[in-house]
Amino acid sequence: MKVGFSGWDWAVFVVTLIASLGTGAFAGWVARLKTKKGDTKSTAAEFLMGGRELNLFAVALSTMIGAMSSISILGNSAEMYAYGTQLCMSLIGTALGCVFVHLVNLRVFYPLKITSVYTYIEKRFQSRALTYFIVYSTFVGTFFYVGLCAYTPSLAMETMTGVPSWVSIIIMGVVCTVYSAWGGVRAVVYTDILQVFVMMGGVLTILVTAVVEVGGMGKVLDIAKEHGRIELWNVDPDPLQRHSLWLVIMQGYFLVLLVFGMGQPQVQRICSVSTWRKAIGAHYLNIAIFITAMVCFYLLGLAVYAVYADCDPLATGEISKADQIVPFYVTDRLSGYYGLPGLFIASLYAGGLSSYSSQINAVSAVMWEDFLKNSKWVASMKEERRPYVNVLVSVITGMLGVVAGIVSTQVGGVFQAGQTILGTINAPQLGLFLLGMCCPFANKIGGMVGMGASLAFNFWVTLGAMFYGIPAPTLDFSDEGCDPSTSSNSSFSPTFSFTESPSYSTSFDPTTEQPKDPYVFPLYLMSYAMYSFVGVSITVFVGAVTSLITKPWTTKKVGKIYLHPAFYALQKRWENRRSHMDPPFKSTQDLVSLEKY
Repeated sequence: MKVGFSGWDWAVFVVTLIASLGTGAFAGWVARLKTKKGDTKSTAAEFLMGGRELNLFAVALSTMIGAMSSISILGNSAEMYAYGTQLCMSLIGTALGCVFVHLVNLRVFYPLKITSVYTYIEKRFQSRALTYFIVYSTFVGTFFYVGLCAYTPSLAMETMTGVPSWVSIIIMGVVCTVYSAWGGVRAVVYTDILQVFVMMGGVLTILVTAVVEVGGMGKVLDIAKEHGRIELWNVDPDPLQRHSLWLVIMQGYFLVLLVFGMGQPQVQRICSVSTWRKAIGAHYLNIAIFITAMVCFYLLGLAVYAVYADCDPLATGEISKADQIVPFYVTDRLSGYYGLPGLFIASLYAGGLSSYSSQINAVSAVMWEDFLKNSKWVASMKEERRPYVNVLVSVITGMLGVVAGIVSTQVGGVFQAGQTILGTINAPQLGLFLLGMCCPFANKIGGMVGMGASLAFNFWVTLGAMFYGIPAPTLDFSDEGCDPSTSSNSSFSPTFSFTESPSYSTSFDPTTEQPKDPYVFPLYLMSYAMYSFVGVSITVFVGAVTSLITKPWTTKKVGKIYLHPAFYALQKRWENRRSHMDPPFKSTQDLVSLEKY
């Protein structure tokens, strides 16, 4: 039997959807008022970049929630519940990564006023083929990601209400596609503001109810400490363990670089702010809100664990995966509070809607800037019809997202395994961006070889870990406080799983004796937190060495605007010293002697 929504729950959920659609429609109407009819250039600039005059606060909120999804809520809560608090220290790396993105990535991207980050790769390495490869591989990953954004909250809806997940996926896809195609980035950004408040409102409400039930935050932390959930200063340098202080700091650092330093939706929004000072203000405000949201997700996991510390549903078999704990708590303890289950589902949908619409707009920007703007097809169109090209691309992307979401309901774990494999593309791409910005001598061959080597290594290690790796065990769960004469009030049906990492899927069976682990190649046991570091390092190192071997480029060939100012100055100084060290007759050494004639 499914846990049905009350009328209040449905009202809360439906109102949030209508509000999102209405906000997007209004923002789209404002965007159309700001453009001249028939002016293709201004219309495209407004649709993709908001005329580069978007509000600082709005951009910060949109950038933050666009980097999150419903998986962020459930996955991070499950981490605290099952593995303890070591991951909290990743926020140190998040803060450090934020500074790096400001000082390096944005110092190059913002002055270029680019719409697509992949335009940078084409201009910097002067290779259309390299750009095509990166864009196409990214689009494949985007297809899976958009599908997962729609799939996760829809499956929660199905479990709690009985509404088929494919119905929810279609509803989400249609809502996102309508306001994204109608209003472009302005509609996405201002709808994201609403969705931030819905998402955080739902999370905070559930967090408060759990904390109050336990008896206060102090009691929550005491219970977590008593049951071994508090771990912050594990300084063991072993890279084969799942988490340590160094590993999670590294994970948080590279997460920011991957998402905010090269992610098309995030860079596109920062570059849509009118001035450099406002752009950096939006960047730091975004990170501050991002860290605040992550802290709330972490505390939610600890609070829900404290509620069930002595009679845990994972120990009793009422749930089968750690990442089901928050939905279980909502159905078990909050179903009697009219409107709260609806608010919970609305918060999951808010995270999904924001990520879905961000990707739709990002794909439109890349397609227009890198493929369509200068194509013969667009050139042959009448001037007044060209603005509709972006609308068409948005609609097609949105519908493909619906297809991906429906497909994911059939393949389940395979779909999530595909997410893990495709995630290995991001780190080599980040390495290519950093190679281009910080190594002025890097050439096209170095970029191709470096990224190819990194991709090959990442796929090898990721596939090896999937097939031969040993999942990390969860911490202990207790059923000592359960009353055998009573059963849970929840009719929760454990039919879904939200997984960001394969290790979240570790099940708990206290009656089964675990066999001795067989030998596994050490690289397959390497912590997933190191994948990004290794991928970036291989791209930069191999790309730099290859470039030095195969005739390094000069700053003049690359172009000053495509290099970080500090690294440009260093190589320029070296080039000037070399030119002064050359003998005065060097320029005549290759001339043919007159005696020959």
